[in-house]
Amino acid sequence: MIALVVRTRRPFFRSRPGNLLLLSTLILAVITPVIPYLPYANSLGFVPLPPALLVTVVVITACYVLAAEVVKRGFYRDRRN
Repeated sequence: MIALVVRTRRPFFRSRPGNLLLLSTLILAVITPVIPYLPYANSLGFVPLPPALLVTVVVITACYVLAAEVVKRGFYRDRRN
């Protein structure tokens, strides 16, 4: 997600990323949380996370994206002067 935020001066939701970046980000966002539920995951040592922990990870990621947007805005505002 952060790659989508830091790649542009504009807010990430107002700037369309390149097709490859968008596709790879979406694929990873879907596949990563699914890996522990795949049949071979246990043999690799993966275990499913409790739902509360998954929600916590999503909230932390959203806060990280928000913080990056705020810092980016301040950073580029200082660069204009």
